[in-house]
Amino acid sequence: MASPARVGKMITLEEFLRMPEIDEQPYLEYVDGRIEAKVSPQKKHGLLEKRLMMHVDAYSQPRQLGETFPELRCTFAGRSIIPDVAFLLDDHIKTDEDGVVLNPTFRPPDIHIEIVSPDQSVQKCREKLVFSTAHGCPLGWLIDPERRTVHVYRPRRRPQRLPDEGVLEGDPVLPGYRLPVAELFDWLKVRKPKPSPPSPRSASTAAGEET
Repeated sequence: MASPARVGKMITLEEFLRMPEIDEQPYLEYVDGRIEAKVSPQKKHGLLEKRLMMHVDAYSQPRQLGETFPELRCTFAGRSIIPDVAFLLDDHIKTDEDGVVLNPTFRPPDIHIEIVSPDQSVQKCREKLVFSTAHGCPLGWLIDPERRTVHVYRPRRRPQRLPDEGVLEGDPVLPGYRLPVAELFDWLKVRKPKPSPPSPRSASTAAGEET
């Protein structure tokens, strides 16, 4: 486990990447020379992360466009950060000579997704997305389950808050991808099983008891 004394310490990126504990929980990130601990997710965060990855992959994989990755370390532009969800186009997923994916990711994600947890600073999430979209990431989404808000980040543009009836779109990374905001937050609802209809025998028994 990462030592609390490490958090906030000023070191170089090269020194940080040599630390064996950076990929142990809590995950560590490197931001502007400092070590920062990533906040552990809770149920709302986990549900949205899982369902969002399934939804994006259901669109991207049949079209052979790319893959989503949970908690993927991306090292670029002097930082080493871990988006809640990172989407990479197939051309940006490095492999060995046998086609097996290589672990290190030294580039920004093609879609950077942050999902706010209750104990997490929204401002830090915003700043991560601003940084990514300023350094090669074409598209970022900031999702806040408690406030039920979604903001879209793009290079050289102000963040755009989507209305409740709005739609998340994947352009330019996933042309044609669409996810209504209302459907996104409906994923937070627990699906209770519907009661089974009574069998013909039990229905006739109940009728006999009534007579």
